[in-house]
Amino acid sequence: MKKLKSVRVKPASGRLVFVVDDNAMLVEFAATFLQAAGYAVKPFSNPKAVLAAMRDSKPKPVVLVTDYEMAEMNGLDLIRSSLKIHPALKTVLVSGTVDGSITLTHTAKVHCFLGKPYEPAQSKKAVAELMRM
Repeated sequence: MKKLKSVRVKPASGRLVFVVDDNAMLVEFAATFLQAAGYAVKPFSNPKAVLAAMRDSKPKPVVLVTDYEMAEMNGLDLIRSSLKIHPALKTVLVSGTVDGSITLTHTAKVHCFLGKPYEPAQSKKAVAELMRM
């Protein structure tokens, strides 16, 4: 599998986004358009690596965008674990296998749900709104 690279874009303070999907192509796609919108993006293909990075990251990410269905851990469990490390984190759950109603019955705090396939403009808008919260 191809190694994903972080790309720095000289963001204003507090504009770091973690993007997680076990499909490397989808991570690169999301990272590309979020970087073009001016965010610093740290891409991940393994949700467990996100938790280690969440502990060590300086600055901390403001937004976590994660896929729901991943091999190592599902997105809702990743969100719940990430919020234990970084309670101020804003979250976006993305899925092509479940709908937004799954967020109503889970203890993870999901700020935004996007169904796949989604348009880049939808994701950029969601991240921008969460950045303002």
